[in-house]
This record gives sequence, C-alpha cells and structure tokens, in this order.
Amino acid sequence: MQYSLVSRFRGALLGSFVGEILGSVGYQGRVLGKATLIPPKPGETLPSHTLSDWSQIASCGTESLIRCGRLDVEDWVRQCGITQPSLPLLKTAASSSSAAVATLPIALFFHEDEVKLRQQLLKAAGVWLPDSQASEGVLAVGYAIALALTEKLDFASLIPRILTYLGTQETPLVQKLEQVQTLLEQGTGLDTTLTQLRRDDPLRGDPSTRSYTSIALAFYCFLSTPEDFRICITRAARSGYQSQTTAALTGALSGVYNSITGMPVSWRLWINRTSLGVQKLQLADHLLAVWSGVYDVSTVDQYQLATVAAPRVIQAR
Repeated sequence: MQYSLVSRFRGALLGSFVGEILGSVGYQGRVLGKATLIPPKPGETLPSHTLSDWSQIASCGTESLIRCGRLDVEDWVRQCGITQPSLPLLKTAASSSSAAVATLPIALFFHEDEVKLRQQLLKAAGVWLPDSQASEGVLAVGYAIALALTEKLDFASLIPRILTYLGTQETPLVQKLEQVQTLLEQGTGLDTTLTQLRRDDPLRGDPSTRSYTSIALAFYCFLSTPEDFRICITRAARSGYQSQTTAALTGALSGVYNSITGMPVSWRLWINRTSLGVQKLQLADHLLAVWSGVYDVSTVDQYQLATVAAPRVIQAR
C-alpha cells in the first residue's frame, strides 16, 4: 500500500478544492506563474464565487453520507437547501463534468465494489443530470477514483479500463477519451491536445460536448504528469477551457492518486489557514470514518495513527 486511505480521501476532496480555487477567475490571490497560493490574512475569507455550486453540492453530499451512512438522495437535496436555497433548483441542470464534481464523495464512499459503485453513481447522477447518457462522465471519473483507492490504477491502461467499464458504443465522451489515449501515446503537448479535443465542439452545436471535452482534458492533464500534483493542476487551470471544472476534476484525480502528501507543502499550509480548507479536511476524515464503520465521528481525531485501506489491499503477514 503506497498511501493510506485517509490520505487519499483527503487528497481527492482537497485536490478538487484547490483545483477550483486555481481555476477560478474570481480568486485574486493566485499566482499561476509560480504555482503558488497566497495564504489569506487573519480573518479573511475566500470570495463566495471562487467555489462553484457543484462543489457546494458535493460538500452537502459528503455531509449527508456522514450523517446517514448511505446514499439518501432526499437528505442530500434537503442539506443542499439548508446550505443555499438555490442549490435544489439545479436538479436535472448539471452538465456531465459538473455532475462528476458533485458526485466525488459518492465515488469515495462506494469505491470498494464496482457493481455498487456504478449503481450508486447512477442514482446520484440521476438527481442532477437531465439525461442518462450524460452519466458517462460521472462513471468515468468515479471508476478512476475507485482504481486509485484500491491500488489498481495503471497509467497506461487507465483509459482502456474506463472504456471497458462504461461498456458503451462510440458516444462523444468515449471518442474523446480514445483521442486522449492516442495523444498521450504520441506525447502530444497541452495546446495541441486542447485544439484536437475542441475540433468537433462547434460542429456538434451541443453544449454537452464542451463538458465531455473538460472531462477528457482533466484525464489528459493527470495522465501526462501523473506523479506531480502541482504540474497537473496548474496546467489544467492554465488551459483556459472551463478551467474551474477541469482543474477541479484534475485535482481530484491527481489528489486521490498522489494523496495529500503529494501536494506542495506551501499549498497544504494554505489549506490549513482557510476555513473552507479545514472543513474539507474534516469532511474527508469523517467520510472515511463512517465508511470504515465508526459510529461516533466525534472520536475520529483519536485514531489518526490507525491504518485503514480498501478491502484486500493490505495483505496478511
């Protein structure tokens, strides 16, 4: 086992969080040229528009999973309404990429069983997506996260395995993922990759194709430099293509693979100085605790040194 499960849970949620911050044009404290995050001043909070509605929906979903110990759609939507009254109005309004951001905690919570993972992701996606075909993006990202958590993620075979998991014909997302696989094998750069992925966008005249491009680009940014979290996420943010969502998905993929220990130390210090960052950290710990069978999450801090892994990852001595 390369990294602990708690470290990977933290990496996924905080990676997505940092990606959204760096990808947000509203965050004035970022300096992408040096790939740094400027810590907020004491008492300073992040502007509300630096985080998308879908990130807030993901946090509400995490809180619901912790409270219920299972996926309870009604409780999730109710929590969204309590957090921000406008969030429930987004039901059936998500794109494939934004739904992938919203369902990240579902992928974490049900990662150990491929069949249940698919069932629960589809159930969650059905709340926010307008049609079933758009759920392919949710399944693709969720399955990649599950492979990382179970120590089965192989860079060269990740996209082919995702395509097998999707089990679909030549849909727009499948075509874009196949294209990314070819471009990665050819060692194609970011600018050329983005040009190639965007080639069909204006021809199709369908806004959903931009969402599929965002997902495909996130996989490219992760797989082109898989072991360097900083480079993955800053390239996604610099791409300028739906950068907030693209960077959030890239951050989740890179974060769950490299874990929180793979983040630059200065970024982790920045997270610990923001209330939202601390909240995400606590949600990750409590989500893992509930997944592993802890009944009282208030005792989680007492067991920070415990080793927890997905089933059959830690072998008997």
